[in-house]
Amino acid sequence: MGTSQGVYALVTFLGIFLGIILFFIDGMLLWAITFFIVGLILIIIKIMWGFAGWADNVTRKIGDGE
Repeated sequence: MGTSQGVYALVTFLGIFLGIILFFIDGMLLWAITFFIVGLILIIIKIMWGFAGWADNVTRKIGDGE
């Protein structure tokens, strides 16, 4: 796992973790929702990025002959 992947995982984990922790602190519900949603969006982006890379690897490039 590269350095950028580690940072990505750390930011995602912290976003979800802070969302859960801030949920239990009075008056921090908006921040909790924000951090939790950001964490979930980062996970969804990572999954979509993986599908895009997979599709790029399995499809034949235009102009490449057999």
